Amino acid sequence: MSAIVAAVLFWVVLGFGVFFIVPKLKNNFSGIKVILIGISIILVGGIIAVDTRSDLGGYEYLVVFLGLIIAAIGFGKKD
Repeated sequence: MSAIVAAVLFWVVLGFGVFFIVPKLKNNFSGIKVILIGISIILVGGIIAVDTRSDLGGYEYLVVFLGLIIAAIGFGKKD
């Protein structure tokens, strides 16, 4: 039962990140800052992925993918 709650919570946070944070990253911050935020998210997801005590059922790879998307948005900015 706790795995279901964790999965639902993860999808809510991921949805919040995609629909509210990503559009703000396109307009308000410089490209370098967005790239650095994306790299930080990638590193956190990678550390969670290699930790033997964490078992998130593959969601840590989605965190890494979200960081990759955010870093790509920062690459696409013209500033």
